[in-house]
Order: sequence, then C-alpha cells, then structure tokens
Amino acid sequence: MEFDAAKPWALIIEDASIRNPANELVRCIELLRRESGINQRSPPVLEALPSGHAPLIILRYRAEKGNGFSWRLERERLDIEGDSVRGLYNGVFDFLANLGFCWKTPAIEELPRKGGNTAHIYALAEDHGYGNSTADVYSRRRLLFNKQSVKKWEEWIVWAARNRIDAVALPLAINPRGHFFEQINKAVKKYDLTIEAGGWELSRLARHSLFLHKEIFRMTDGKRDRSVNFCPTAPETIKVLQKEAKKLFLRSQNIEVYHFWADRIGKRDVSGGLKNERSNAWCSCPTCRAFTPDEQNRIAVTAVADVLLSIHPDAKISFYEPFSEMSDIAIRPNLFKVSRLPEASGVEVGGWLLAT
Repeated sequence: MEFDAAKPWALIIEDASIRNPANELVRCIELLRRESGINQRSPPVLEALPSGHAPLIILRYRAEKGNGFSWRLERERLDIEGDSVRGLYNGVFDFLANLGFCWKTPAIEELPRKGGNTAHIYALAEDHGYGNSTADVYSRRRLLFNKQSVKKWEEWIVWAARNRIDAVALPLAINPRGHFFEQINKAVKKYDLTIEAGGWELSRLARHSLFLHKEIFRMTDGKRDRSVNFCPTAPETIKVLQKEAKKLFLRSQNIEVYHFWADRIGKRDVSGGLKNERSNAWCSCPTCRAFTPDEQNRIAVTAVADVLLSIHPDAKISFYEPFSEMSDIAIRPNLFKVSRLPEASGVEVGGWLLAT
C-alpha cells in the first residue's frame, strides 16, 4: 500500500484531547509535501465528520489504561485507534515509522524515501499495524535520564514519544514540587507519558549522612570505603535510609514508580556506559560477609519499600538483581525485580533506554 501525501486529507478527532497526536500527523504530511515540492493547504483537523469528504484520517481512543493501538490504511482512508491517548500516539508514530520516518536521536529526523513513480507517493512497509497493550509498571518501555541528559529534557521527551516509550525516569535530585519539574511534567502530559523517578541512586538516600556516621561506609579489605554503596547491616544505616526515604516519598506522592539500584563499579565501555558490576560494590565487614551482594541489596531496598508501603501503598519500587538465587530475605509486595539494565546509550535493554 502507498500513501499519497498530495491528497486533500482531512483529520477527524473525537474531541480536543487528541488534537496533539493529530497535529503530529499534520506536521509530517506537511514535511512530505515540502519534500515533494507541493504547495498545498494544511490538512484540517476537525471534530465532526464532513459530509461526503474523502480522503479521511480517523483518530480514536477507547479511554482505557493500556497503550495498545491498531491502524489500517486503505486507498481513501486511514484509521488509527488507541487504547488510550498514549496508545493513540503509539499508533500515529507506528504508522509514521512504517511510512519511513525515523528518529534515531533527538536531533535527527529522517524522512521516508519515495516509493512510487510520483514524487508525493510513499510506500508503506505494511498496510496495517497492531501493538499489544504493555503499559503496566512491570513491562513499560522506559527512558532513563541522568543529571546531564535532563538538561536536554525537551528534545528527549519528544524523542521518547516518537519512539513509543511509555515512561521517563527522572533523577531523584529534581524537586517534584519545583518549577523545573512542573515544566517537565507539562511536556510529559502532552504526550500522555508517565513520570517515574530514580535509577542508580539507592546510595543517595545514605550519602549525606556518610560523614556523620562512619559505620555506614562499606568495608573493603578491612577498611571503610565511602566511594560506592554502604554497609547495609550497620544499625544506623537502616535508620538513615528510612528517614531519607520518608522525606522523599512525602514530597513526591504524585510519583507511582521509583527505581532504587545500587552503585556500579567497573570499566566504562566505549560509549560511556558503565557495566553493571556488583560483586565488589558491596560491604565485606564481618557481619555483611554472611550475605551475598544480592542479599545486601535486598536488605537495603526492603527497608526503603517498607516506608513507601506506609505512605503510598499503591506505588512500586524496582530493584536490580540479575540472577535468581535462594534467599531468606523475602521481597515486599511493592518491589519488582529488574534483571537487565542499559549499559550504553542508543541500545535498548530489557525495555530500558538511556538519555545521554
């Protein structure tokens, strides 16, 4: 099937809440026309079906929680439907991707190659598309920000929407009640994305207390080391973790998913990523030696999860544990395991991508 950008398309939407995804389609059609040298009136976006008009692009959503979608192109009609507004965005960008649009980086937008004998005719890879709903907290596709990439948040959020990402995870340092967060939140809501928080930031909860409580430092080769992580079995550690977690959760009750992963150590790869080494990153004090790195991690995240349960029972926390092993340290119901994490920009791992 081919898409003729020169046809007098009109876009029909159910209500104003989906005008933004409609505008994305209009923008891309205008790009194709400009590329083909066609000077034509911009496709109108209407909330009522015009009598006898063709061709039409019909956009609908079912007001459900999922992010699934479907679309079908016929000669005089394109139908795109989503489970939700987020699903409709996914359908729009999936259609555009099948048309040949590509967004490899936030700074680059690749246009389709012409597929027909006429300049304004573009071939599609398929004449229909379908995406299963995967919007639950366990299977979302996520874009992880750090303190450097969050400075370019505007272009990354647009990139995330175009590449059918479900959620963005912001650094814990961003104040969820501040003006900067509100700016990001406004852009995220435009594309019906979800804001989450965290990453490799478990030790952040203990970091400011390390100088006050030397026993919180992890031990390596018989000496206390404050470089990464901490000693999870020191009595003061759990108190500090829970105190700081409580302050964080009370000021950010609009966040429903947090990510608390232990610090990584190891060599950086060629793209600047840091491999997820763990065996040497935890404590080797006499008490901690009785626990594996995974168990030490569980002790810490369980303490944090207990606080979240008391403040926001429906919220979730992810923790990193790459291998399954027998452990007497049971995880709380608000915890879920992430077994694979991204290590380099531009490479999706386990539904995760890094913003750099």
